[in-house]
Amino acid sequence: MEVSAHSFTVNYASRRSEVWRWYWRAWARPAGLWRVHVLLGFSCAFVFTLLRNPRSFDFGFLLVAAAIYTLTFAVLLPLWPQIRFKSAVRSLTINAQGLTTSVGKILGSRSWAEVGSVDERDGGVVITGKNKNAFIVPPRAFAGELEREEFYEAARRWCAEANR
Repeated sequence: MEVSAHSFTVNYASRRSEVWRWYWRAWARPAGLWRVHVLLGFSCAFVFTLLRNPRSFDFGFLLVAAAIYTLTFAVLLPLWPQIRFKSAVRSLTINAQGLTTSVGKILGSRSWAEVGSVDERDGGVVITGKNKNAFIVPPRAFAGELEREEFYEAARRWCAEANR
């Protein structure tokens, strides 16, 4: 980890298994991604039910369609992060203003106001945006526990200050 006056930079390559574990943990939370699956399932079922017979609403058909659509979304949506997975080395820099990242030629940035949470997970740090996308920084990105703790505490503090 590179530390300058008031910033931290880590370099790491993600693993598909880390993304997979994060997705299912995010899914299972009380306010998790399962709500998105259910909302999409019921929305599609409602539209399909209306299109099927606009003169008569069939509540039983809606429930069956909602179950099928919700199950379909629960199976297919976890594949999206796997499809978009980037195995190249990522550089992630955090400072008081936010974070910047690069993977190959792809660059991005986010202010702390756009970050929903900073958590410790499996010995690493997870920075989750309000849009539910996350940076999963594994323990191997840090030279040791002290560096990981400094990174985590700084990110947590800056996120809390921006979201007061």
